[in-house]
Amino acid sequence: MHTGRARKIGKRARRRPLFAQILAAGSVLAGCNDVARFSTDAQHAYCGAITLGSPFREGLSPRVQMRLTLDANRLDGDDAPGRIWTFEAATQTRPERRLFDGAELRPIRPLAHDPLSHFEMGDGRERNTLFAVSPSEPLAEAMLAFLSLRSDGGVEVRLVRAGSEDPEADEGRRPIFGMFSLVRREGQCGF
Repeated sequence: MHTGRARKIGKRARRRPLFAQILAAGSVLAGCNDVARFSTDAQHAYCGAITLGSPFREGLSPRVQMRLTLDANRLDGDDAPGRIWTFEAATQTRPERRLFDGAELRPIRPLAHDPLSHFEMGDGRERNTLFAVSPSEPLAEAMLAFLSLRSDGGVEVRLVRAGSEDPEADEGRRPIFGMFSLVRREGQCGF
């Protein structure tokens, strides 16, 4: 009698470590895919404005707004995981401007093999990625878009273009830096 009971206990004991291993593996896999919550659908987008402080902005007006659509499951793939749009309202001296109009976040393939693909930007950011992005103006130089998925559910986008220091350079070749803090909204951000 004790032998049968001992066998049952022995089988249960062997199953527990296996169950624990499966549970742990599932948790790890779920943790790897936790960025999926940052994905948008057709009814939502990330919307926001440029950071107003002049130390965080060069070559961009304080009136610029951004919209981002994102498929976060594609952040590590070869295809563009999202698109950005910008909008700057017209003034008395300048017409409405759209620096980006559905520009793809283009993966930079060699980065996948470089430590720069795993850069950190401080606390509160769950994931950081880097993409190339081309302005609407065909002759304008491309930029880098640093994307940070924040632990509060928002997204930061930093646009960087080294540009030319020549004061006579065309607008599409001038330096740009801007940081946008975006939150998920219903709709298309009003533009």
